[in-house]
Amino acid sequence: MYGVIFHFLRDYVIERHGGKDTWQALLEAQGYKFKLYLPVQDYPDEEIVALVETASKALNVPVPDVLEDFGSYVGPQLLTFYHMYVKDKEMNTFEVIETAGGSIHDVIHKHNPNRKPPRLSSQRESDNVLVIYYQSHRKLCPVVRGIVRGLGEKFNERFEINEIQCMHQGADRCVMRVTRVGSR
Repeated sequence: MYGVIFHFLRDYVIERHGGKDTWQALLEAQGYKFKLYLPVQDYPDEEIVALVETASKALNVPVPDVLEDFGSYVGPQLLTFYHMYVKDKEMNTFEVIETAGGSIHDVIHKHNPNRKPPRLSSQRESDNVLVIYYQSHRKLCPVVRGIVRGLGEKFNERFEINEIQCMHQGADRCVMRVTRVGSR
């Protein structure tokens, strides 16, 4: 897993779930007195899974809900981190998602061919409907749903997300139909 995601997880825990002491408690539960995650470094997927599972138990919240909430936090953060790939400041959620599936993941893979970013593509059905196709061995579709919601908050948009098929139900990829239902 790309280190920037660990960095965002740390910020998410600190900002939304009790501060630095909570983050330190999560690290210690994994056997670390101190651990620094560098944004451009790769770390084993198992590390982030363990941190999320520990957070889930501590919060008494199911893992998918923690992941979706994290996604809602990280969506706008990713937009800032990858600002050079955002065409202009007046984009909306759908335009950002359409851009992410191509240029951002292509650049990640280009700089490190061994990195395995998720496959993310989309198809616009109308101005208010976007179908998202997500495929990854990590099966982090709750994070994708959260990212959509987080970007919606940033761009003052509300969405209904209907997951048509899901890897957790045996599908080879997740398919989400996202309908814009108004502004916040």
